[in-house]
Amino acid sequence: MLLGTATWDEGPAVRRALVARLDSGRLADLSRIEALRLRKLGEGDPDRLAEVLVPASLRRLLDGGSRALARARQTLAYAEKWDRRGTLPEFLAPTASAVALGPCLPRPAALRRMDGSQLDRLGVRGPGAELAAPPQPAMAAVGLAGGAIGGFCLALEEAGSLVLGAWLTDAWPTGSLELRSGGTRRSAPLKAWEGLDLPPLRAGEVLLLPPPKLKPLHGLVAGAEVCLSAGFEQLVLRLGPESVHPTVQ
Repeated sequence: MLLGTATWDEGPAVRRALVARLDSGRLADLSRIEALRLRKLGEGDPDRLAEVLVPASLRRLLDGGSRALARARQTLAYAEKWDRRGTLPEFLAPTASAVALGPCLPRPAALRRMDGSQLDRLGVRGPGAELAAPPQPAMAAVGLAGGAIGGFCLALEEAGSLVLGAWLTDAWPTGSLELRSGGTRRSAPLKAWEGLDLPPLRAGEVLLLPPPKLKPLHGLVAGAEVCLSAGFEQLVLRLGPESVHPTVQ
């Protein structure tokens, strides 16, 4: 299951919601879909109940623990069946081109490195961020209520905070972590983190895993596009003028 945070225009209003990526590529507004499902079942006050069971915020979903994640999976399965029938309305599942994806968790409960040192949780940025330093790609673990791990996302440390990918995967991804710009690429197998002893995390807490040792990208210029990928996502970023130094050109 891939979960993220998206915004899109609805007339004069802006909708900000927890979304899940469907097999078709559309993005399911899970809280709205759960409310409609509950309404069809005859539940009283389905909108309020849906906001408790499958809230429109990833942070609040993580606060709900494993039961909330399981409920989100059920809602996603319901949306998938509806989407395959070709009748899922656009207001419940907009296309990817119709929304803006931010960091999967825009306001974490806390940010820290493996050594326990803290990062600025209010400075988190997401796709399209401009980098002030050469990127050091990594993964981050995200906490679930009860001290468990709720999922993982692409991440890199930047300006005392983190850039987070748009998608949280609830299962450890396979394959490689890859960084590329132009025709140059660097990669490291994701299994390099297997067996890493992770500490208990609070709900919504983000833990930056140690970055792999990759050779720096060469020929970097200001404004160049940099892509960080790990199978389930491609995180596209851009180099700012401060990020280009003689040692990496």
